[in-house]
Amino acid sequence: MRTFLIALVVTSFLGAQSSFCQTHDTLVFEDVTVVPMDKVETLPHRDVLVQDGIIRSVDQHEPQKHWPVNSIVVAGAGKYLLPGFSDMHIHTYFGDEQQLKLYIVNGITTVLNLSGSPKLLEWKAKIAAREILGPTFYTSGPILDGDPPTNPSRTVVKNRVDAEREVDEQARRGYDFIKPYSALSQDAYEGIVDAAKRNHIRLVGHVSWNVGVRRTIDSGQDAIAHVEELYRFFVDRHLNPPPDTQPDPKTIPALVKELREHNVWVITTLSANTNILKQATNLNELIRSPEVKFIPRAYLDEYKTDDSSYAKRSSDWVLENKIMVPFLLKLAASLQTAGVHLMAGTDATNPIQIPGISLHDELEQLVQSGFTPYEALVTSTRNPRLFLGRFQDAGTVTPGKVADLVLLDGNPLESITNTRKISGVAVRGQWFDRGHLEKIKQDLVAHFAVE
Repeated sequence: MRTFLIALVVTSFLGAQSSFCQTHDTLVFEDVTVVPMDKVETLPHRDVLVQDGIIRSVDQHEPQKHWPVNSIVVAGAGKYLLPGFSDMHIHTYFGDEQQLKLYIVNGITTVLNLSGSPKLLEWKAKIAAREILGPTFYTSGPILDGDPPTNPSRTVVKNRVDAEREVDEQARRGYDFIKPYSALSQDAYEGIVDAAKRNHIRLVGHVSWNVGVRRTIDSGQDAIAHVEELYRFFVDRHLNPPPDTQPDPKTIPALVKELREHNVWVITTLSANTNILKQATNLNELIRSPEVKFIPRAYLDEYKTDDSSYAKRSSDWVLENKIMVPFLLKLAASLQTAGVHLMAGTDATNPIQIPGISLHDELEQLVQSGFTPYEALVTSTRNPRLFLGRFQDAGTVTPGKVADLVLLDGNPLESITNTRKISGVAVRGQWFDRGHLEKIKQDLVAHFAVE
């Protein structure tokens, strides 16, 4: 009798699991509207066949077609299938690896972490081996900063010798990128650039105060980690100008020319700047948001008592940001119009930037700044894969691509807010329906409440 009860419990558990997350070899989206993201179009009434985690075909819908035995068939009528999203600037300050699930439930299937550690290399390997659930994970090494560093957690490189040695070591350990930071000396920065070229590893980071925007671009840095970093081209806040100093939009074309000539990518993070300003001016309203349940309790408690939090900044600092944030939206739109390569990123887990949710905020910020919905989506689908050198693998809904996919209940080309209406997510072909995504959310809320 005891054996029978155990078997019954196990069978019930497995049955409950399979109703949420199914990993059979064949997945079919039947009669779905495809948003392929290789051009501005939708393809209605399509059958999308996924086998072994790869999109095999995107064909006109055939009613009552027979699919392979044990196929998972997803009813796609009235729904929209597009590539999984990417957040190209995240951090992992929310604690353990459970935070990675926040990306999955929000349709994000690829991330770039920009503050690495040996622990995160382990997470990356475990995700690839399907030992833990998370998006495809790229990471820089530990942040390289000057002396004194902007934060005690940074890795200090005082000069060229330190810088080259550290880049050599990070490349040896298998990090994907090197991240230079704000307080680097010019000598140390030049050492980072030279060592990165020698090790064939790319640079994604800040603009050092001692180097400046033009020299950073001219050096061959592959990507600027925030549009905000380019603000120094217009107003160098590190030099303490009057807080009401206004940037001159007439100088934007000169910056655009530099970025295009050197093929430098820019990560947007507009939502981070908007969020920071909200924290400084209306923190209580932000903390009352229902989305705060996805922030670990200990993290939020620490933030509330942090004397350096944005809510406790000076009135001059607030004025500077009230001038800067609208200008950054204007700048991002100008970069897009001029054809500068852009990627969506959010600085997730920096204060009250909630993983996953912040990416949808970012897309809406881009549209608010003047992007079309398609242009905003490109920054989170096609462009990240182009930058990563993996466009042959993913980034569009076309045969031969990895099945990193998100199924929406509304057309995102009509309204970017429809990216939040997630019906299901495929992660390298593994299907998570709405029921499973909601169960993961519930579990995360419980986890973060005690973490």
